[in-house]
Amino acid sequence: MTHLEKQGKEDPETNELHRRLKDLEDFVDGRIAYLIQGHPAYSWFSRVKGVGKENIGKVVGLIDIVKDDTPSSLWKFSGFSVEDGKAPKRVKGGKLSYNSQLRSLCWRLGSSLLRARGKFYDYYLQEKDKYYKRFEGNGISIVPATSLPKRSGKRYEPDNVISEGHIHNMALRKMIKLFLSCLWVVWREAEGLPLTTPYAIDKLKHHSYISPEEMLDR
Repeated sequence: MTHLEKQGKEDPETNELHRRLKDLEDFVDGRIAYLIQGHPAYSWFSRVKGVGKENIGKVVGLIDIVKDDTPSSLWKFSGFSVEDGKAPKRVKGGKLSYNSQLRSLCWRLGSSLLRARGKFYDYYLQEKDKYYKRFEGNGISIVPATSLPKRSGKRYEPDNVISEGHIHNMALRKMIKLFLSCLWVVWREAEGLPLTTPYAIDKLKHHSYISPEEMLDR
């Protein structure tokens, strides 16, 4: 339709196809919003600000909670594990170690959690502040991404420099991992599956346990 619009043209066949597809999309979204209410972890994530029924429906629809028997297993499948000290990346010609669709949906959900400014947003701010203090304490300069120099047309971080956007992504990533861990615990518990605890201390390196209940906004 955009292509036709640029040419100043209109096609009734395309318009009718779009109308029918839009109706189907609305039907599917409505069904997801209805069916997600029967999810074992619904009583938890429905009380977290920023978790829309459509977003969470797409996230949980890609997860096998029986197969992901540890929080770290879920992190790996969703692309939030650490490989060789770094976040996993696409390698040309290589096989992905995670589900790229789930990873994208988790980032989308994370952005929604930030906009909602609930408990997870508070956690994000807390972790972001920790990163700022850690890097500044180590003598690393924190600069806007636009201030970074370019190499071969791309901006890069020289030694002892990190961008504000990089820190934002680190804190956001940590917040998403906490959400996935909470979801894992509530979902596994509801299904009567064994848990590995304390996940927050063992995996997220917290000094105190953060329970899923503590992250509820409602």
